[in-house]
Amino acid sequence: MDGVLLGLALGAAAGISPGPLLVLVITSALRGGSLAGVVAACAPLVSDALVIAGTLLVLNQLPEQAVGWLALCGAVFVAWIGLQTVLDARGARLVTSAGNERAEATAALRRAAMVNLLSPHPWLFWATVLGPLVLTTWGSAPIEAVALVVAFYVAIVGSKALIAILVARGRHLLSDRAYRWALVIAGVLLVAAAVALAVEFWPVAFRG
Repeated sequence: MDGVLLGLALGAAAGISPGPLLVLVITSALRGGSLAGVVAACAPLVSDALVIAGTLLVLNQLPEQAVGWLALCGAVFVAWIGLQTVLDARGARLVTSAGNERAEATAALRRAAMVNLLSPHPWLFWATVLGPLVLTTWGSAPIEAVALVVAFYVAIVGSKALIAILVARGRHLLSDRAYRWALVIAGVLLVAAAVALAVEFWPVAFRG
């Protein structure tokens, strides 16, 4: 039970923490409705298998600069998505077609999974917090270690999905003009998140 509660607490905190993935979930919900937002929220379930394997097998063997370069690549990708969102906002209209919503959901999952994979935060979180917790718990209670991981992902995906649903329900109250402005703001926030990521990890990438 302790592992479940700890996993839920860590996952909920990570789920609502500001960052590129949360902004992208909100942007996806604005553009494609609940389906796209919830699918984007599920990105950690797709990308974190590589994060976990990389953390346990590779990250500790790499120089610290590697994490910095990963972050800079992620910052460039997030900035590109943000700029594209701002450009797309010029002629954007609220999505009503089920086919368009499914297409946006597929694109949202692809973008969100790539953002999560290129962000250094999941890697660092698994390397410094969740990884050691899981390994320590596994030594004494394997079932509790599994429960900890499951609870973490239920909470992180669930909290982001809830935010996506709330945003998607509110989008129908917007006019096309307000919708375009909301997309512009979301795009600017993505660019700002990219800049913050680059500023944070630039010294790490170029540390001598």
